[in-house]
Amino acid sequence: MTAQDAQSLVDQGIQQLIEEPQAWAQWASTYARFTQYSPGNVLLIMSQKPDASMVAGYHAWQALGRQVQKGEHGITILAPMVKKEPDPEHPKDPPKARLVGFRAATVFDIAQTQGPALNLPHPQALTGNHLHDLLQHVIQSAVPVPVTFAKLAEAYGVWSPVEQRIQLKDDAAPNHQLKTLFHEWSHSIGVQTPEQAAHRHVGIEEVTAETTAFILAKSVGLDTAQYSQGYVASWSKGDPKAVLAVQTAVAQRVHAITQALQAAAQQDPVIAQAIQRWQPVKAQRAEAALELSR
Repeated sequence: MTAQDAQSLVDQGIQQLIEEPQAWAQWASTYARFTQYSPGNVLLIMSQKPDASMVAGYHAWQALGRQVQKGEHGITILAPMVKKEPDPEHPKDPPKARLVGFRAATVFDIAQTQGPALNLPHPQALTGNHLHDLLQHVIQSAVPVPVTFAKLAEAYGVWSPVEQRIQLKDDAAPNHQLKTLFHEWSHSIGVQTPEQAAHRHVGIEEVTAETTAFILAKSVGLDTAQYSQGYVASWSKGDPKAVLAVQTAVAQRVHAITQALQAAAQQDPVIAQAIQRWQPVKAQRAEAALELSR
């Protein structure tokens, strides 16, 4: 498959999101397994192998002790092509990397490989207070703004750009509090000041925050689809284009929060255990960087 073919598949996937509102759940569920990829590459993975759970390049799997099985067809994604060029205004500085386009690259799902188990945790749909400890550690180690608990009458959580803090409903179940924390954390990234809050489109912002929360919650083992689908549907008012419009913002916020969680995991073993399944991606990133530098 060429890069042009891959882009055509992305366009088809976007059209599906426009025409089929339920495609949001499939796209967001797939994204929860591949938060390191762009929305377009998530659509490519979803269209070629909907049941994929973990992908990496051929050599990345070998580095992890696994081998792609004979006869397996890879999954085509779009990889950036970077060219290093000197800065004409600062010729003595090291060359700067510049994106010059994209090329077709091939990855394989773990189900297409064989070898020793990676001993990674598998996300399970959880309810109740199973993630109470993770909630507390995320609050203490990862969230960059104060988080408090309060008796909220109507909402499960509130982000205050004036006070620069997040409040969570004190009598909600800990698992719901964790989902809400991701939701309000997303707001804090997108609506950082009172001025931004005054000019935001509330519906788009709520769809963005809840989609971000759904993806992050699912990636640490909490399936919130029953709550999130209805929430997103209510705020998008049945318009699938509203869901499509938030893809880029969701990707940016998921990236920012996963970066914060990964940084916190360096010192916090509870968070490290929760995001352990993200780590094999590092081998793939190293492989991609090596290939692009050739």
